[in-house]
Amino acid sequence: MGNDKRLAGLLVLCPTREGLEFQTEVSIDQLEDAGARKVRSSGNSDVAMHRCQAAGAAEAQLKADSTLNTIMWLDGDMVALVEVVHSMMQLVHHLARQRPHPEGDAVDPIELEVWREKNAPALSGAYVKRNHPEFFALAKANPPIPPLTIGVIGRNGKPAGKVSLPAIVSGMGCLFQTAQAFLEHCQEASRITSYDGESTFPAITASGPGKNVNDEVTWGSEDWTYTSWEWQAGRGVYLSQEHRFGHICKSVQWPTDATKFPG
Repeated sequence: MGNDKRLAGLLVLCPTREGLEFQTEVSIDQLEDAGARKVRSSGNSDVAMHRCQAAGAAEAQLKADSTLNTIMWLDGDMVALVEVVHSMMQLVHHLARQRPHPEGDAVDPIELEVWREKNAPALSGAYVKRNHPEFFALAKANPPIPPLTIGVIGRNGKPAGKVSLPAIVSGMGCLFQTAQAFLEHCQEASRITSYDGESTFPAITASGPGKNVNDEVTWGSEDWTYTSWEWQAGRGVYLSQEHRFGHICKSVQWPTDATKFPG
């Protein structure tokens, strides 16, 4: 490991069924070289349960080590660049600092900072569907939520304009949260008892049948359920179209300026 510590404070969660794609393995090695840590596991064919088990392992690490301040869900068929991940870490905490408290500015500054970290929205990077020129995300509906427009600071420390982040429900291919918001999600969840009865882990998501807006029964996958539950908790999920991640299909696919947001 070199002197690059840009990703110190990041915990990468990467549960997979059969293992990582080679390019994903390389990506994780590079993230670790830049200071990130990981929760890796494989071999569980139940994807929803596997995510819950990974969340339990991450929950324990975060509670034991206060220097970890950000988590990143990374699917086993994704490619992530260190500079993009670092920028996403900064942006998710920037979103937290701009979160308005229900009681306004009358809150104690220390309490306000704690509240904001716990109630920060999640942030997804941009990646495309397999062999389809659209982002793997949909605009939040029922009710629709307007984009989040925030001011950004440039590398020189001066205002660098504003960016618009669409409100979405999405997969978890490259999903970022503050550590405290992730722990809130875990705390809100029911607890699952392990097969040996010696431990529990949080039911942070689930998959199964449910009704859509047209009252049709459809299947809810575990990744989209997770982001839907973030909206139910009041934190929300947004998409940064400028932060691009590769999705491995027959080849690595990257979003381009022509990639469409289907919302």
